[in-house]
Amino acid sequence: MKIGLASFAFRWAFKAGMSVDAFLIRAAAMGADVVQLCENAGLDRLDERGLRELARHAGNLGLALESGGSGGALGQMEAGIRRTACLHGSVYRCVVDSDGLTPQAVSDNIRTLLPLLREYGVVLCVENHFRFSPATLRRIVTGIDDPAVGVCLDPLNSIAQLIGPEETVRELIDLTRTAHIKDALIVRSGTGFTVRGVALGEGQLDLVTYLEAVGSRAQTLLLESWMDPVDGDDGVRTLEQEAMWAKDGLALIKKLTNRSKQ
Repeated sequence: MKIGLASFAFRWAFKAGMSVDAFLIRAAAMGADVVQLCENAGLDRLDERGLRELARHAGNLGLALESGGSGGALGQMEAGIRRTACLHGSVYRCVVDSDGLTPQAVSDNIRTLLPLLREYGVVLCVENHFRFSPATLRRIVTGIDDPAVGVCLDPLNSIAQLIGPEETVRELIDLTRTAHIKDALIVRSGTGFTVRGVALGEGQLDLVTYLEAVGSRAQTLLLESWMDPVDGDDGVRTLEQEAMWAKDGLALIKKLTNRSKQ
């Protein structure tokens, strides 16, 4: 399993203007094996030549690339698959529940794209996000029943459906090809709950159990973050803390995964 960073580990740095090239350099310096460039990285602004140059830069840094996008519409997914191929990536992670389509419409669109996925050798990994439950995603993927379609497992996103990490993992782990990891604290607030992102290892995610689960299934594991700004979206302390969370989180994952192999 390759371990690395998703671009959402640096959501505030990207929002403040960090380039993809700069992100790759930082990821390599932190010891990442792979990076997943999602919709916040601005890949849709690059043409084919720009994507191939980015792939060469990543290769020179020793980084494998994945890409990610949002939207289950046919054109959105097709564009994402083609971008992934230009990056010499094998995984296109897709949030398919973000634009109001029904599960059946998403499934039909993915089926239409199966020949393109096979042509490019790309696996489309649907991510459990906020609108579709893990059970719904499972029905989509098992219904298509093709090795070119799998799951990008996220341990916390399904909290929006009142579904915790343990149930999410049980539902989707056998379909998982790539996975995210982040941490959070969930506390009672009035008559509801507040979810607050924290540094990896400081929240309620059972890291050891999660790493054991994904270690036997996922080809790649990408660190993300739900960190709130400290002193504004582009404040110095915000960007410094974000970088620290990424560096320390990556080191913790590698420490725990190495320990499990001993």
